[in-house]
Amino acid sequence: MESAPSSRLTGPHGHPVQVGRSPFRHIATVLAVLGLALLLGCHGTGPTAPAGAPRQAPPRSFPVGIYGVPGVEDLRAVHSAGFSLVMGGLDPAYMDEAARLGLQVVATPGSSAGPGFDPAKVREAVRRWDRHPALAGWYLVDEPDLNGVPVEEVERAHETVRAAGGRKPTSLVVYRGWNLAKFHSADVLMVDFYPVGWIPVAAFFQHMRHGATAARVGGRKFHAVIQAMDWGAYREVFPFPPPFHPRPPTEDELRSMTWGARLLGADAVLYYPYRDGHWEMPRHPETWASLTRVVQEVRQWEPIFAAPAADRPIPRFEPLNDRRNEALEPAVLWSVHRVAQGNGFVAPGDYWILVNTTERTQQLALPETRWWGLRLGDVRAGREVEVEADGWMTPLPPFEVRILGPLPPP
Repeated sequence: MESAPSSRLTGPHGHPVQVGRSPFRHIATVLAVLGLALLLGCHGTGPTAPAGAPRQAPPRSFPVGIYGVPGVEDLRAVHSAGFSLVMGGLDPAYMDEAARLGLQVVATPGSSAGPGFDPAKVREAVRRWDRHPALAGWYLVDEPDLNGVPVEEVERAHETVRAAGGRKPTSLVVYRGWNLAKFHSADVLMVDFYPVGWIPVAAFFQHMRHGATAARVGGRKFHAVIQAMDWGAYREVFPFPPPFHPRPPTEDELRSMTWGARLLGADAVLYYPYRDGHWEMPRHPETWASLTRVVQEVRQWEPIFAAPAADRPIPRFEPLNDRRNEALEPAVLWSVHRVAQGNGFVAPGDYWILVNTTERTQQLALPETRWWGLRLGDVRAGREVEVEADGWMTPLPPFEVRILGPLPPP
């Protein structure tokens, strides 16, 4: 892991482009199908909203963002898909349209930390834009750990924003999760680690765990940035050495990384990118459809996704094949989230979330007899899962996210 390719020096985040440019068995069968179609209808206000989303747009209280949203039409596209946060620019028409749509923008304050940092530009950007209703925060620097930006220069950028009267949170992103223990001067700490195409996806969860831990120790918010592109689009930036099999993440991988990041402590999830000059999402409709379905699932089941962990014992289970993934992290992440108030898709109660972090099917068994023979609602599949009389559960397919509940009382 320490020998990460140097492509990131000028790769998706590091190339010299501004943030805004970068990057649900027989009688029930028919009813179930119809119910699922109704449940997974059209989302958003635009005529091109993808199939597979709820007809009524759920509230967007949990921040779900995306990088590389350079234009007004791009704002409308990502808003229709369910996003609430963008990494963008400071153009008046852009910011006003973001405000009209209810999108929040994180922008560079005129100048990034590092070589060429210009305090005067920062002061002017803060003076002009800090009170704008669309502005969510200031993006101090991109991957200082990979681009050789000293800690002191990042701290200087943060203090310059504050001295200029900036009230909005500052943020930064690092490549390796553990480096947040060093780069911790911003209010929001982020990790972007994109493994798909060159190393096991398990590494993503490793870096998110490190990043969330470092952020919590410092009392900071933690945001996870998730790969939604194909490294093959960046060959001209850096030709990865073999073995290299570039491809975009699958929908299952996107879902696993999204829910896994939340279980590991992410206060927001973002994806990279919509368009950055190398990867142009409109040219990749299959990846965009997969990402949109994942984001709209988050919105549909947001009361579960955003809920805090419950103060009840997590059902004890045994993974009977893999206890660890390739990064020596748990092969299956799990948590019980308590929903106090549901929505049209989620009832109040406790929900058990299981996330397979591997490309292998995981066999699970519950050793506590009180769970044996129970039928638990599978929220994502819209059916019930039965725990067998000896404790065996239905196997968890590769990168599967399973949401069971509401659970019976403790």
